[in-house]
Amino acid sequence: MACSSPTASTEAGEANEAATAEAFSTEYAVNAVESTVTWTGSKPTGDMHMGTVAIKQGKLAMSEGSISAGSFVLDMTQMSVTDEGMDEETKAKLLGHLTTTDFFEVEKFPTASFSVTSSTADSLMGNLTIKDITKSITVPYSVEVGEANITANASFSIDRTQWGVKFNSGNFFENLGEYLIDDAVQFDVKLVADAK
Repeated sequence: MACSSPTASTEAGEANEAATAEAFSTEYAVNAVESTVTWTGSKPTGDMHMGTVAIKQGKLAMSEGSISAGSFVLDMTQMSVTDEGMDEETKAKLLGHLTTTDFFEVEKFPTASFSVTSSTADSLMGNLTIKDITKSITVPYSVEVGEANITANASFSIDRTQWGVKFNSGNFFENLGEYLIDDAVQFDVKLVADAK
């Protein structure tokens, strides 16, 4: 039986205006060292690749126990491949391919970003910008509030072709066979932010 390709867990729409922190909210600075963003890409064959992207900077605002505003910037020049069992030469080759025009054109677009536009207690609507293409997405999140910091977690997947990453997509190319790559890319985000 052929298994169907995974689809994006969040729909992409038109970008919205970013939310601003309210006067009574508590503001936090994202700790780029302790925060993590991991990505997972897959093929219909079952092959998967995973890795990380470094966080350059970010800020979050909390109001009444929920995130009310914020943004973070990803340093696309600091990507890694973390596949288990893959030798370093193959990892370097895959990473090199991800930086080219086939995927993220890192030399031309060295950063990606997410800005909160509105929120509820468990979901964030925001603008995701990749390769200078900005789309609005809604993602589920949870937040833990500590004495001097907060930890926000979100897991979601996007349709990469909506951001111009069309390499070996079945929606744009035919007869790819084993070279077909799923359009859905999974992101797991953990933001640790310290009180300002």
